[in-house]
Amino acid sequence: MAANEHIFRGDLGEVALPQMLATIHRHRVPGVVECARRGDRKQIYVLDGDVIFATSSDREESLGEYLLMKGRISRSQLDVASREVGRFPGRRLGAILVQMGFLGAHEIAIAIRDQVQQIVWSLFNWNHGTVEFRAGRGAEHEGQQVSISTPRVIMGGCKRIVDAKLVTARLGGRNAVLQRLEWPEHLSGFQLERGERSLLDLVDGRKSLYQLCDEGPLSPGINARVLYALCELGVVGRGEEPRSGHIRIQVKSPPSSPA
Repeated sequence: MAANEHIFRGDLGEVALPQMLATIHRHRVPGVVECARRGDRKQIYVLDGDVIFATSSDREESLGEYLLMKGRISRSQLDVASREVGRFPGRRLGAILVQMGFLGAHEIAIAIRDQVQQIVWSLFNWNHGTVEFRAGRGAEHEGQQVSISTPRVIMGGCKRIVDAKLVTARLGGRNAVLQRLEWPEHLSGFQLERGERSLLDLVDGRKSLYQLCDEGPLSPGINARVLYALCELGVVGRGEEPRSGHIRIQVKSPPSSPA
């Protein structure tokens, strides 16, 4: 497969980002998810199914602005480092901040990881716009990479969805009956947090979404969002039949070599 080969394009109003990320993780397909709306563009880089980087056209989500917002650097420090970036195109802001002694390498690594998560999580509230997935190892990001579990990204992003009605609708309504499914093999390394596990233990194929949210260990709203994440991850299904995704990723096999 050629690098950056386009294999899927859709609308975020019809294709939920958690569903797409879960599908990519399940098949361990490397590539780039790109979302766009009203001139804003964000990209999620994925390798072996997990998130390794994210970018945003929104200047407020840049690493410098993120560090400034968190109080890790001052405006004057950012201005000095930014001028150095301008003088030496291709050099990364994080590396320059470390070189100048403004931050340590470990601090930068943590900040980049947090910034990447914030960019990805912000997309969970995009309910319109285009989404495109381009596959291929040639799509790997050239800058400093992180390694973030996509299932954990999905769980964290779903917990941050603002529209509670949207979550309920995607689960089939407040009267939808949920059931546990066999734990997927591709999630063998994924660990639920205590509250998430306790909520999953309540899913018995008889309780409705409303009952689960009311009886769950977290707040009703967070319970619903966790159940939605578990549904997209294939851990929980609706009704009698296991839930299946609607995104099909087709990866072409390389031509066989002549004997």
